Amino acid sequence: MTKIQLFVPPQGYVAQRWSEGTSMPPLGILFLTAVLEDAGFEVDVVPADVLGLKWPDVERRIRDFGPDILGSTTTTENRFDSFRLMELAKRIDPRIVTVLGGPHISMAAGDTMRHITALDAAVVGEGEVTLRELAQAVAAGAGLSKVRGLNFRENDGQVVFTGGRDRIEDLDSLPYPARHRVPMDRYNFYVKVPDGRALKAQNIMTSRGCPFNCYFCATPANWGRRVRGHSPERVVEEIEHLVREYGAEYIWFYDDTLNYNLQRLHRIMDLIIERKLDIKFCSEFRIDLVDKPLLEKMVRAGLVWAHFGVEAGSERVRREVVGKNFDIEEAYRFARWGRELGFVPDAFLIFSHHTETWDEAQETIAVMERLRDANPRTDFATAILHVYPGTPLEAIAKEENIIPADFSWSRKKDLKRVPLLPAAQGYVPLFKDRLTWFQIADLVMRWSASHKRYLSRSKLRAALKTLTSVRALGIYSVFFLTMLRYRLRRFRRKSVSQDSDYD
Repeated sequence: MTKIQLFVPPQGYVAQRWSEGTSMPPLGILFLTAVLEDAGFEVDVVPADVLGLKWPDVERRIRDFGPDILGSTTTTENRFDSFRLMELAKRIDPRIVTVLGGPHISMAAGDTMRHITALDAAVVGEGEVTLRELAQAVAAGAGLSKVRGLNFRENDGQVVFTGGRDRIEDLDSLPYPARHRVPMDRYNFYVKVPDGRALKAQNIMTSRGCPFNCYFCATPANWGRRVRGHSPERVVEEIEHLVREYGAEYIWFYDDTLNYNLQRLHRIMDLIIERKLDIKFCSEFRIDLVDKPLLEKMVRAGLVWAHFGVEAGSERVRREVVGKNFDIEEAYRFARWGRELGFVPDAFLIFSHHTETWDEAQETIAVMERLRDANPRTDFATAILHVYPGTPLEAIAKEENIIPADFSWSRKKDLKRVPLLPAAQGYVPLFKDRLTWFQIADLVMRWSASHKRYLSRSKLRAALKTLTSVRALGIYSVFFLTMLRYRLRRFRRKSVSQDSDYD
């Protein structure tokens, strides 16, 4: 029997919110595993991150299992770990067929295949059917030329693309992700809800695709602009499965836009209420596609956190640059609905957009303040704009020489040529256009200081360990000095307040 080994590399997926002791089960790999198992293959899933495996442990795991095919899902953040995994597999046994897939590979397959010679094949787009057919071809001793959706290396080293594959129309035809193949007890996945309880959580993805066109996002290219979703009945059945088998108390809907189809979402909420599922949940919203009656129903069903993207405070930047066409008053209304109905709005905003001026950037801080005025419980997630391969923003970054035209996503030495803050978000280039680093740092630290979220010593240590160049040292220095300035202001205000109380 053909044996397949699928890894989450030791570094994990690097997102900062999961780097502090909690992690989600890797749905992408688990969907692949379920399809491969249904096809009769022996699959070993190795979440090296939650297992705490170091590279010698990974090597032993590969040698012990002896895979015919070894693969990994790859994000831009963890790509170098994935490349190292491919090279390790080939050193152990050159006959192992090495495969990468995932969002980074779908957007940078050609670049990856050119530079990572240990890689035999790169899956572009949805991987379930492609990987199954690849495994069947390997088992039969056949070539890969007839497997659609694949970049592969011929015997002479030439890289061939077999052509795009149609996306899976009926998502209900897929089995549940193979959660039974990973040690679910090792995922310390708890979410703190507004009443202070930490609930045992599970993640679920009920749809694929996004109909919108934010210039920094790779989702439309990866999943398509036309959204495909599981039926409401299938969604609720999987939630019941998570409650029954894994004790889920909280569901994290990992869809890009759960409310893309209001009729479907109403039906999902109706079923949760009818079946009296005692759960809480969060989801991402497009706020111009939601109304108060739907939100009232969602709160009855268990909604506690509602994530939504504002992206920029400036209307010009939001509409003309980002491609997010909604009236900012809708965001304030959404926050007020949260206060009235009892859910917590969680707004996502980005600093340092293309052509954004200093005055426009400060509008982002003003919008955050107005959202807090509309609902004091409003939470925020902020980031400096990152550049991902294959997005419209990457093309802009190269036109503006923010990223060199010959930049490779697969050469580690090229990291010295782009601005990075790897301790925060992995080795993903930052987009710096009109703002200075001092202005960007001021925006970040001003928000952090106003919300009492300060840079910890552990993060400072991580920053020092991930320095890639003199440029990176300069950027970190700017942030450190700005942080000290805001802490000094806070100390002075506190001292003045104490002196006033004494008087």
